[in-house]
Amino acid sequence: MSEQKSAFDTPWFNKQDNSFFNSLNKTKVPHLVLTAETEDFDEEVTQQWRDEGFDTAYVPLLDDGNDFIKRVHAVGDSFGAGEYYGIVAFGDAASTVLEGHIKPNHPKLCAIVAYYPSAIPSINTKFPPSLKVLVHLAGSEIGVTRNSEVLGIQGKRKTVRKRVDPGEGYGGSLKLGFKAYTYEGSEPGFAEHDLDEYDPIAEAVAFTRSLATLQKGFRLEPNVEGTRDELASLTNTGHFDKAMKHIRQDAHVIYGPTLAGGIGAKDLSRFYSNFFSPLPPSFSSRLLSRTIGTDRVVDELFISFAHTAVVSWILPSVPPTKKNVEIVLVSIMRVRGGLLESEHVYWDQASVLVQIGLLDPKVVPEAMKKSVKSLPVVGAESARAMKRGSSRQINSMIDKW
Repeated sequence: MSEQKSAFDTPWFNKQDNSFFNSLNKTKVPHLVLTAETEDFDEEVTQQWRDEGFDTAYVPLLDDGNDFIKRVHAVGDSFGAGEYYGIVAFGDAASTVLEGHIKPNHPKLCAIVAYYPSAIPSINTKFPPSLKVLVHLAGSEIGVTRNSEVLGIQGKRKTVRKRVDPGEGYGGSLKLGFKAYTYEGSEPGFAEHDLDEYDPIAEAVAFTRSLATLQKGFRLEPNVEGTRDELASLTNTGHFDKAMKHIRQDAHVIYGPTLAGGIGAKDLSRFYSNFFSPLPPSFSSRLLSRTIGTDRVVDELFISFAHTAVVSWILPSVPPTKKNVEIVLVSIMRVRGGLLESEHVYWDQASVLVQIGLLDPKVVPEAMKKSVKSLPVVGAESARAMKRGSSRQINSMIDKW
């Protein structure tokens, strides 16, 4: 009798590319188990994940033993046969989840995100390659748990306190065996909206990283670029009613140099309808660069127009000067659940004022004339240099260059 071959031995299987293998691990609906110490949990955090398309269930810690891990997996398995799930854990629950998954123990678990665990495994710990792990730390110290071994026999676990190097600003990366970040000035609880320790800046940075980790675990491919382009197309062509369908009710748009924009859907509808439009007929924009992140799109745009009409968002209350304006504008758009959550826009307003004649670099305040010959501002050459990637005026304002 000839030896029977499995499907894995056939030429068909061997010829499959990576996309085939990735498809084996895709789940129809991304499921999340949220867990913390309390009986119930911050509904706003839960809603954030639901907005991103995740099906969620909550499991309280209640104890710190194996029963907790079993309950978490029981909920994960309840999502359905063949369905993968991730865990987002907070505080002591995060510590237990990390400790309970150092070794492979459940094939359907694809990602773990741990917020400010009270203790983490040994800093050299390597989690299973199939499991995406991310840890957010807060405060100046963390407990590090390790097992002692004598002649190959597993000993007692020991937890020691270690200082955390916060890095610079929010979200400094730590050099551990697993991906971990720390958040300067924040305390445990910074990601929970209903706690006094809530820190919106740290929470936003951490959430983006958490979302990226889970998307990798589930092999999701969000289309934030499509949302950005659709919204820009609608606003630039005056289809504001359709544009508002792509904007969250609590969204905000802020044009930094002039504080134009709006906070909330009602304000934004009025702003786009009455003050953003119409743009001057000569208005044009060209994309210089684009950076696409997990939930953000950052555009660098070369903008030019003749100031033949009032442009309220860039030159509010300034009558037309008929001067030409060229600037580079940076837009940072954040998308949540496929809708605009925020857009922050920046440009060099001093350069704009120089170009329309409202700011003269040679006019220096009397008190500064002895030490300052001219104001350190540049006109259209600033934007042109960005567009070209070069300029003869580079460093021309720096003495003794």
